[in-house]
Amino acid sequence: MRSLLSVPKLYDLAQFVMRGTKYRSRLTSQFIRASSGSRILDIGCGTGTILDSLPEVEYVGLDMSAAYVAAARKRYGTVENGAPRHRSQCTFHCLELTDKTVDPLGKFDIVLAMGVVHHLDDASAMNLFAYSRQALREGGRMITLDGVYTENQSRIVKSLLRADRGKFVREESAYRSLCSGSFTSVQTTIAHDLFRIPYTCLIMECFA
Repeated sequence: MRSLLSVPKLYDLAQFVMRGTKYRSRLTSQFIRASSGSRILDIGCGTGTILDSLPEVEYVGLDMSAAYVAAARKRYGTVENGAPRHRSQCTFHCLELTDKTVDPLGKFDIVLAMGVVHHLDDASAMNLFAYSRQALREGGRMITLDGVYTENQSRIVKSLLRADRGKFVREESAYRSLCSGSFTSVQTTIAHDLFRIPYTCLIMECFA
């Protein structure tokens, strides 16, 4: 299954089957709240489909999968004659966010990490929050979305969380603890109805 999901078209199909598309509109309107012209860094951007729900922004997508990045460039990047394929200014990089790569990217109004933190162990997750804070302008925000364990959770949801490709699904308090060293102001929302399948998500809005 993991090898199949490394194929961009199969990854997008799996995302559509499990999540649908309406969740992106809710995320962008309720939590991301980007304005026209906002500068957005999307860590773990996948194939870049969040762009379909964003206004005209300056978007920089990072992903460790060269195949995902190639698919995103083909769909949203600039064609050979310089004409854009998308209303936003989009660039994509096969790149890991580190202390050496964060500063050359510049400063951003919004940093996204959708479905990223639960793939990282504690040390890597804390680094992610630190580098994201470094990438933000003062007054900027980081938005994360991850599966979360909660009390009185159904067996189906717990089974799906345990079967996730990310092996570090946590409780809300653990996610909060990871970002507390970089962000002192954090708002969290637990959503049980964001996806098509039974799933519990934690959305964190971290303020710079």
